[in-house]
Amino acid sequence: MPNNHFMVLFEYADLNIGEVKGNMKRLISIVLTLFVLLGLNYVIASITNTRFIDCSFVVGLVLSTIIWFFSSKGGLTSRLSDGMIQAQTANFKLKGDDYKFSPNIVFFTALVYTFFSIVFTFIYYRSYFLN
Repeated sequence: MPNNHFMVLFEYADLNIGEVKGNMKRLISIVLTLFVLLGLNYVIASITNTRFIDCSFVVGLVLSTIIWFFSSKGGLTSRLSDGMIQAQTANFKLKGDDYKFSPNIVFFTALVYTFFSIVFTFIYYRSYFLN
């Protein structure tokens, strides 16, 4: 009987345990991505003895590009590896994959970080850009 009461409670609140886990997974991905971006930015700024804001746009852009590269399918590297396999297997034809990019939450987080870093960079250096 107690399980039945909990099911009624979940139905009444319109909660789905799978949705809660999915949202928590996205939140963890966002936090970890920001942690990596900020940590990498801090390390590079410390090593090069520059300001944090000077490195932020470049770090965001490079990491966004790397994430895009590893999240896509059927691009240049896939065609090159298919060509190498065809050459090694006596011209055995492989079916080519069409280019496909499916952005994920990590890519969007890096993109938003890059956008905000360029905005804050322009704000920080506005006197330099306007003169």
